[in-house]
Amino acid sequence: RSLPFSAKKLQAHEYHEAMQDSDTVIIDVRNAYESALGRFEPPSGGATLVDPKMRNSIEFPKWLAAEAPKLLHKKKVLMYCTGGIRCERAT
Repeated sequence: RSLPFSAKKLQAHEYHEAMQDSDTVIIDVRNAYESALGRFEPPSGGATLVDPKMRNSIEFPKWLAAEAPKLLHKKKVLMYCTGGIRCERAT
């Protein structure tokens, strides 16, 4: 069940299709340790991957407030994480 203000959840094939779009930004909302282990790599000419390099999810709103105006203007935004409350909070 989605929260009232949560983002749309995509199926894997929808996510991979959206990664092809150059007007898309992908935000890795996992912590820096998890991001260092591996990440989605958008195809050449496709979406732009952004790693906020957060130590914990509490840092995300501050990062978003500072970076969103320049990174996300008129862009479609995809996010990913490992699941749980962190994902729900981020969306």
